[in-house]
Amino acid sequence: MTGKLLGPGSGSKQKPSSDAQSSDDDERTMPEEKLLLNDPKNLQSKGWSGWYKCHQRLPNWMPQRFVICVLAHFGFIFLYIMRSNMSLAIVRMTTPYSLLETDHLISQVDYDWSMKEQGIILGSFFFGYILTQIPGGYLAVRYGGRMVFGLGVGFAAISSLLTPLFGHYLGFYGFVLARALCGICEGVTYPAIHAMWSHWAPPKERTTLVSGAFAGAYLGAAISFTASSRDASWEWLFLSAGLYSFIWTLLWFTWGNEYPEIDEVISEYELNYLTETVGAQQYTQNPSIPWMKILLSYRVWAICVCHFAANWGFYTILTELPTFMRHALHFHEGSLGNIAALPFLGMGITAAFGGYLVDNTLLRCLNVTYTRKVTIALTFLAQMMFFFYAGKATEGYEFMICICGALFFGGLSWAGFGANHLDIAPDYASILLGITNTAGTIPGIISPIVTGYLVENKEELASWSPVFLLSGYVYLVAGIYYIVFGTGERQDWADANEAVKLNSERKQSKINDVESASD
Repeated sequence: MTGKLLGPGSGSKQKPSSDAQSSDDDERTMPEEKLLLNDPKNLQSKGWSGWYKCHQRLPNWMPQRFVICVLAHFGFIFLYIMRSNMSLAIVRMTTPYSLLETDHLISQVDYDWSMKEQGIILGSFFFGYILTQIPGGYLAVRYGGRMVFGLGVGFAAISSLLTPLFGHYLGFYGFVLARALCGICEGVTYPAIHAMWSHWAPPKERTTLVSGAFAGAYLGAAISFTASSRDASWEWLFLSAGLYSFIWTLLWFTWGNEYPEIDEVISEYELNYLTETVGAQQYTQNPSIPWMKILLSYRVWAICVCHFAANWGFYTILTELPTFMRHALHFHEGSLGNIAALPFLGMGITAAFGGYLVDNTLLRCLNVTYTRKVTIALTFLAQMMFFFYAGKATEGYEFMICICGALFFGGLSWAGFGANHLDIAPDYASILLGITNTAGTIPGIISPIVTGYLVENKEELASWSPVFLLSGYVYLVAGIYYIVFGTGERQDWADANEAVKLNSERKQSKINDVESASD
């Protein structure tokens, strides 16, 4: 018997033959066409799910694309727990505490770092994170989003588990190294999940699925802040995050699949629906990518500017909120985590439901371009106003209201630019997100450093005012730029069909070679 392979690599697959398609059997392939599950090449594309899943199809009311959305949602929860735990741990690590020694109390601190040193540690994650954005997008096209996303989370979990060890033995430089390694691993995840959505997300559900998955990031930040309120050591923040993330990785590789066509439990109804709306997948082993056209496209740069602005305000709050609340607002450490979690909880909720709201309101009345522009205009304007008010606030409760409001609308903004990559170039969405998230990572690097220079005295509320005013101006400029240059129309260079045609003969030749060898 000759077994048909998906292709030489995980990024390509062989379409069923006409004989298999005309069969009365409802399986995806005939016995002659079955995938060789014991072949390592097929394990790359199909995954371990072939060994564990039963062949019972999901009912029509349980779409597999939403199962993947839920899995991705929890994946981003754990990614952001690992990302944000340093900003929480550093408060405990640098806060003096009393220690009983013989007959008297002494004041002690684990690490006596300056604000500038703390800024470098908080920014070191993003030094690594920015390096793998564009490579992550390419790897997702080359090897599949499922593989890249899962391995990114898995290796980030390992780096989180090693962080306390690096810190204890290497001190300041150990934390910088560990956080940079974690950033390198997490950097591939955002582009990789967009590669998944290019196969699984119908146009009318793109915003819902993309925002629903990304919402996990902000809920993860909220969970991380809440967990920090418990009487556990700062080491436990890293160890617990790494452990849970590693468990999630096993679940992802068990239940996630790259393509609908090779998923064993997808219903026939959903498979037909995705084939009609998304199209049959024809990806090649060595895709041809129009790099220059992508990099020179002002439509892509419009998304870059939005991504930069959205992350400037978000990363500023994510990295500096615990320090600001502890020293400027004088919150007790025991209650700090629960209160700091509120803005991120609100952001997660609005991100989760904002996509559904946009898909079922604006998108029904407006075309895609106007839908994206209206969403960005409203959300960025609101965020600008809240950050301006935060810069003028004189009371702690005023500041918290402003920050909650800013992040509330920040969750909605992802319904504007978060799915825009799939609008203008679905075949290259992972690469586009890698590019725009590179721009979006820059604030994570420079915002903590800029804050360290702007804040002269972290104990004074007025010293923090320039930080929030600067964020407001960033949203103002970005909103205007996107309204002028943004679009929701598919670009001329975005059609990968030509690349498929150019590589089809080479792909078929390789498949024929494999078949000949098996004979």
